Amino acid sequence: MIPSRPNLAAALLALTLAAGGAWAEADVAPLARVERLVRAGDAGALPALLAAHGAMMARGDPDRIAYLKLLRHAYVDAGDTAAAAQTAQRMVKLARERGDALDEALGMLAVAGAHASHGKTAVLAAVNDVDVRHADLRDPEFMAALQRAYGDAYLELGQLDFARSHYLKALAIARGHPGLLEPTVNDLRLALAKVYVYEGAADRVLATLAEIGPDGGPLAPPSAVRRHVIEGIAHVMQGHAALGRAAYDKGLAIAHARGLVLLEANALGNIADSWLDDGHYAEAERTARAALPLAVKAGDPSTRHVAEANLGFALAGQGRLAEGLAYIDRVLAEKRKNADYPDMANLLLEKSRMLDKAGRLRAALQALQEQRDVAAKIAAGEHETMAKVLQEQFDAQRRALQIEGLRRENALKDEEIRKRRVWELIASTGAAVALLACGFVWRLYRRSVRASGRLRELNEELAFHSTHDALTGLLNRRSFRAQMERRKPGTGGCFILLDIDHFKTINDHLGHAAGDEVLVEVARRLRACVDARGLVLRWGGEEFLVHVDGGDAAGHADVVRGLLCAVAGAPVRMADGQHVAVTITAGALALMPGADTALDWQHALALADEALYRGKQEGRRCAYLVEADAAGIAARSTRIAADCG
Repeated sequence: MIPSRPNLAAALLALTLAAGGAWAEADVAPLARVERLVRAGDAGALPALLAAHGAMMARGDPDRIAYLKLLRHAYVDAGDTAAAAQTAQRMVKLARERGDALDEALGMLAVAGAHASHGKTAVLAAVNDVDVRHADLRDPEFMAALQRAYGDAYLELGQLDFARSHYLKALAIARGHPGLLEPTVNDLRLALAKVYVYEGAADRVLATLAEIGPDGGPLAPPSAVRRHVIEGIAHVMQGHAALGRAAYDKGLAIAHARGLVLLEANALGNIADSWLDDGHYAEAERTARAALPLAVKAGDPSTRHVAEANLGFALAGQGRLAEGLAYIDRVLAEKRKNADYPDMANLLLEKSRMLDKAGRLRAALQALQEQRDVAAKIAAGEHETMAKVLQEQFDAQRRALQIEGLRRENALKDEEIRKRRVWELIASTGAAVALLACGFVWRLYRRSVRASGRLRELNEELAFHSTHDALTGLLNRRSFRAQMERRKPGTGGCFILLDIDHFKTINDHLGHAAGDEVLVEVARRLRACVDARGLVLRWGGEEFLVHVDGGDAAGHADVVRGLLCAVAGAPVRMADGQHVAVTITAGALALMPGADTALDWQHALALADEALYRGKQEGRRCAYLVEADAAGIAARSTRIAADCG
């Protein structure tokens, strides 16, 4: 938990209340004392700042802006995002009045998050606008905040590669300037851990969280809660539900102590989820009922939906199916009304499984069919969102080019004036000066040619990195979606999900550099094994995806067997000379010709993932191949051993 200093905060608050003019008469020392409280995440910082509001706003512009920056930060630490956004808007207004470009830009970035209610792409548009408006700013505080804002925007859009790239850039800046108020090194480590959660890389989540320490700056209470919740999610992803609940409880204690109602409800929601996964339905019901009034008090519909859905599944798990369905269907009705398709798809899938377990097969099939329809809408929506993102990036680049064009035009005018002076000088001093001037112009021309070439290289690199994994060079999820959208169904094929066995042990014992070496070598072996027969992608963390078009079940089984042996056949030789035995587990779905018309690729991957999970449960180093008939129905499941003799 973040340590507090109530005595210092109380003393400062008492001083402020007792002498309202003290802030106006003294220098910046009181402000500096409050800044120390803000940096420490002290709960007394916000009351002290609010008590001094009148005195500070009566001071000069620099002190007023410095005060507003601290006030906004304190509001964020207290979980009051609305007040933080309003304070940022006041920062922007005041900074513009006094021509303060840096604080105007910082305030605009802080306001950008408020655009989320207008759509996820609106946040990216707002950040792009700040970037273009302040293209000349190179202050570390602005550059770190800008990269963080880009990372947040891309994370909301699900563009994980871009988000991670921007977070890493911000982290490099923050490490080089440890005095920044925000973002701190620890803030950015937490943001990266969240990216790894979405990628399903639990080991990287835990490794990144382990790097959070005193050297990276204190975590504010909301961030401290999120840290423990993210840690809990990673433990649950690894199958360690008890460890996950222990981490959730730590976050819950901080949220409750600091009055962070929404985060308290979120932590309880995750605890209820873990009880549901373990089949402890009475505990899940108790936790969900505790979360529900907090979610209602916080006024957050999404958190309330989680609590109600958890309660519904907990009741159904105890045999109270009708009572549970009432909660679940109420949540689904609201999500249909609001077109909240991603959450709706997940909820429908869980409802289908619940009904199937209860023997309500017809109702389970209806829920699954609706889930497929929603999944199709999600795919179409992702395509539209990606188009908006690309359009926004294009518009931002166009605006930047327009601004650069104006700059160049002004530079050309200045150059024209300078040239006239040069020619006057040439006319008066002769041919020697003319030769020097020509040489100077030639150097400028060569420099321009080199700059244009480098720009082309950067554009090519950007295009490559947008479709390829940075570590292994394999195609990434974004490129796979594009492939699936262009693909003509009807030919059948095979979807194979592969996971490196006990990868966390490799990282823990040999280090993350060794883990990266293993990932690169496994990727090389998979690519060599598949060759031109299909696609090999890094799906996230230590998980890979292979897709083969066409073929029959026997051929698909041979491909899966070959992949298992390609990895397990020989140990991986590390850079330091060590040899590490590496094996993989796989889950595959073989589709007969025509089956991929009845079964979309998202559902095919879900079935492959279930087969992968079964392989892990049965000892790993094997694969399960599920065969689907022409109607898209799973007809047979075969276990494939890694027999590489």
